[in-house]
Amino acid sequence: MFTSQAVKSLPDLSLDIAEPTDWEASLLRIVEYHTNVTAVATDPVSGLLAVGTTHGNIHIYGSPGVQCIVKVTNPPGLRVKFLQFAVSVFKLLCIDGHDRLHVWDCASAGRPKLQRISAFGQPVNAIVTSPSHTHAFIALADGEIKTYDLLCLRISPYSIPNQWKLYEKKSLASSMSITDTAGSETIIDMAIHPRDLNLLFVLYEGGVLVSDLKEQNTVRAYELILPPGAPGGAGFHAKDILVPRRPQATALAIHPSGHLLAVGYADGTIGFWALEDEDKPLSLRTLDSTGEEDLSAVDTTKLDQVLSSPQDHPAEPPREPIFKLAWSGFPNSSDPRGGDTVLTVLGGMPIDATSGLTALLLPPLQPPAAPTTTSSQPANLAPPLHPETRTAMCKSLIVKDVYTYGTAGPVQDFLLFPRSTPHFFGHFDPSTMLIISDSDLPEARTSEAFEFPPPPFVAPPQSPSSPKASAASAQVEEGLDPEEALAKELALTMQSMSMTDEARTARLPPCLWSILGEHLAKVDKHTYETLVRDKLAPIDGEASFPLKGGVAWSEDSEGVMKYIKYQPHRILVTYLRDLSVRFLDVSPQLLVSGGPDSPLASDFPSTIPRLTIELAPILIDHTLGLSLTNASSAGYDPRLSRERVDAVHFAPESLECATVMRSGAVILHRLDVPPGEGPVGQQSLPDEELVYLAHILPCRGLRYSPAFAIKPNKTRGLVTACALSDAGFLAVAYASGSLLVIDLRGPRVILRHDPDSHSNTGFLHKHAEAEPFLSLSWASCSMSSDPAISLRLFCSGASGATSIYTLQYHAPNTWTIAQPPVTIEGATRPISGGSFVLDAKTGMRCRGDRAGLAAALHKDAAADETRKFIWVSAGGKGVRCTLNVNGERVAKAEWGSKVGTVQRVEVVGKTDSCALVAFTSLGNALIYTLPHLELIHTVHLPALGSSDPPSVEDSGDFATHTVFPAPAGSSARPLLSTELHTLFAQRRAGPYALPLVDLAYDRGTVPPQPQPVSLGPPSVMGSVLGYIGSFSGASAGDQIDALLAGPDRPVPPPTSKTAPRPTSTGVAAAGGSQSSVSAATAGMTSGVADLYNRLGSALAERGEMLGDLQQSMDSLEQGSKSMVERAKRLAAQQSAKSWFGF
Repeated sequence: MFTSQAVKSLPDLSLDIAEPTDWEASLLRIVEYHTNVTAVATDPVSGLLAVGTTHGNIHIYGSPGVQCIVKVTNPPGLRVKFLQFAVSVFKLLCIDGHDRLHVWDCASAGRPKLQRISAFGQPVNAIVTSPSHTHAFIALADGEIKTYDLLCLRISPYSIPNQWKLYEKKSLASSMSITDTAGSETIIDMAIHPRDLNLLFVLYEGGVLVSDLKEQNTVRAYELILPPGAPGGAGFHAKDILVPRRPQATALAIHPSGHLLAVGYADGTIGFWALEDEDKPLSLRTLDSTGEEDLSAVDTTKLDQVLSSPQDHPAEPPREPIFKLAWSGFPNSSDPRGGDTVLTVLGGMPIDATSGLTALLLPPLQPPAAPTTTSSQPANLAPPLHPETRTAMCKSLIVKDVYTYGTAGPVQDFLLFPRSTPHFFGHFDPSTMLIISDSDLPEARTSEAFEFPPPPFVAPPQSPSSPKASAASAQVEEGLDPEEALAKELALTMQSMSMTDEARTARLPPCLWSILGEHLAKVDKHTYETLVRDKLAPIDGEASFPLKGGVAWSEDSEGVMKYIKYQPHRILVTYLRDLSVRFLDVSPQLLVSGGPDSPLASDFPSTIPRLTIELAPILIDHTLGLSLTNASSAGYDPRLSRERVDAVHFAPESLECATVMRSGAVILHRLDVPPGEGPVGQQSLPDEELVYLAHILPCRGLRYSPAFAIKPNKTRGLVTACALSDAGFLAVAYASGSLLVIDLRGPRVILRHDPDSHSNTGFLHKHAEAEPFLSLSWASCSMSSDPAISLRLFCSGASGATSIYTLQYHAPNTWTIAQPPVTIEGATRPISGGSFVLDAKTGMRCRGDRAGLAAALHKDAAADETRKFIWVSAGGKGVRCTLNVNGERVAKAEWGSKVGTVQRVEVVGKTDSCALVAFTSLGNALIYTLPHLELIHTVHLPALGSSDPPSVEDSGDFATHTVFPAPAGSSARPLLSTELHTLFAQRRAGPYALPLVDLAYDRGTVPPQPQPVSLGPPSVMGSVLGYIGSFSGASAGDQIDALLAGPDRPVPPPTSKTAPRPTSTGVAAAGGSQSSVSAATAGMTSGVADLYNRLGSALAERGEMLGDLQQSMDSLEQGSKSMVERAKRLAAQQSAKSWFGF
């Protein structure tokens, strides 16, 4: 085949990047999304959040830029089972899938340092710490409780045997004893008394025991035994209602005063017990019990009615067990016993109820002083609970209000974020609640956050209809003319209408988003400044998320930080499972840092909250016809249906955003629409395919507003391709072969292409009209058959037949499309986004943007005739270049059979040169020259974790994704991570490394241990007695540490040397009962130089590893000595009898 002179004269557009050394691919940063959460924890003193995952990674987040990862090792990848901050010593504790305890020092310079891994020889069921001492209680599967010294990093000699076995032996003679007690001695949870460190609550399956640590005995036992006839949670239809029953205990919470405890049971009931009365619960209720209903009492009348005619009394649906309880107090009362409290309940709902989390508002616990009694009472025993006091306590348990947090799926866990104090189990005065729930996929989790407590639990402002408000408004109206008075009354009315009882959602960090897909876009400086303007301004219905701990900085050892400012700005446009579109800033300028004295000022990636697009309010309105799901029922929420976002198209100049739904609907949003523009109510559009949306206002603070949508149509089918032009045009292709082109200025449909309504005039034209278009792209160019530069739409089908539609302008401001289209041959099986038009001289992309529109409107015939263009068409088999779109073929290349499937192609430019890059499924990037398509280099990339094609922008940066493992055919595949790569890594990779952190920076002090309060009024001298009649009062943290560690406590090892601070704030020592902890910590400061510190740390780590190996060998040796083990068990049983005075 002969090559014409016109083709020979084409310049080489890849001259400056034609060598393999010009290309250097590198992974820049992995952005992880935690859809595999297994445990979460927060430190209220420092403001940090820790997230544990199924793969053994623990991610710590804090102030802007603060993020670091610690990993479960030896072996790696074990599931994080329990996660907790030890606030008193600022350490992170983790129990892994092999039931080993990992301890990290969070005060270590640079990153948390692993200090010790300890094994306990059997499964760990629970772990609990206190902000007031330095020991952790660890409950084992056999019912024994070990204590662990967090300063000395060893198991302390103090232990608590299985108390429930001993308790059952003691209570065998009871007339209400339960014969079936299998598994009742298993420990479910533990809790340290919030105001008396000497008392430890242990939740067994059989009930709750309270241990006195100093006396080493059990002082209270709360065992719920339902008498025959009591309904409990199963109701009167229970098969065993006529025999005594003991529901399995499943959850525990302590009232902030310390005088009440709530116990959850497997039948969905909650038992409220007085600390001073273990004989009978104050109340037993379910979530929907009313008034003073007590399900532990026997109602003989109702029982007889149900047993005599069960068909007339339908059985209630079974309930979920109570999985978790949290009892929150607030600084809302001058009474030291506190004011209103909120009990948060996970579980307890009927199994057919909508998923959610329940909060109960309870009255203050403020019983009056009990009448004095003359009966004698042993000095070492607490006085019995007076009937009047018991009655007052029961009234304090009558629920004032109930609020249910609706969730996307069944709730698995929740975490409260207190404003300041870590005491009261981290549940006091919380501002935010994080909820972890199930998703559509097994083992996948969805995170949601809400403000806490719910708005109805807080005293609401006066409404305009209240008498006081009416009087105030009447005073305001005095002296005003009728128009001003009417305006003020209208403003008050609108304010009352805007008030809502719904809890605001909290602004989650991106790591907790459930992302289904995303698109990487490069934007210029002006566009970037427009997008990020006032990005942190408040948004109605959204609360902040409390992350504030630590400081982060990057080291510039390679001296490349100064080059970051020359990099383009980049945006990630993401779409989520909750039918929202959110924007992330991934610009490298966010990584600029000058060391500890110039810390990072922003997260990476950084959210742009005001650009959020909420699609649910649009889809939920069934009158708009945008959802194919039947949405006529009240309370319908499309987030719970099969609605999904398939793709998002973002125009980087006009900043319009088109969202393609799986139903076939396409919704267009515009940025910063002036308020009051356009009609107020819903309008009908002249085209039946379009629906008007501009009357739907977004939440105040959000900048994107809906403009219009293309309705789904079963005849047209699903969307196969979509192209959004910066010049104001939108093209959408459908599976039926239909094509719609919309002029966004109307909006108005300017082309309806239906393959059934056109006659075929040629072979290529026949294929173009009979098959759906798989690739759409806009360009501003001329063709061999039409030398005038015009806006053109390229539409390619699977056979390679490409129809080119040319737009024509008619004054005033009217656009049409010339018919019939020009049909040419392109690459078969076209790749979406694989059609490009380049200037043959400069290699610049000729897009259908504003510059292309200007060139099309201001035609210069002489310039147009001399200008040449190259059309690049890429498909599944290869790529071809054609001169002037439908002129002479310039070159053609086949991918080959060994490179895998080509998923994405892009024209990548650098230093005024460009090349074609094809990304394959085997992790290769094939680089070809333009326009002659000669293979330059094959770059090997990491294998993609997703079958989706990478998202590439034309400067050489691209994003790949790792999706959550999902069964075949799953409708949703959330992302586990996004990997940011570049093809030009020279002087790029350094700043993208995870930053160094100082988690202790600006950390507050641990407040003193809360002191006991009396059950009666503050004037009563009951507070000096402590709890349960103890005259010794509450114990201090150093006393408990001395008790648990024993007399032979070794000297604690030195702590890590902290890094330099950007300021001199530092970490203050804890006050009150924290004096011993502060003294011990102060004694650990080492004055050795940095080099010796590092050498010492390395030797210590080596010693720890050898010590752990020796411990493992010793445990194996001891396991073979059965007689020694038998002797130990006998000795333990004999010593345990002292807990019950045998």
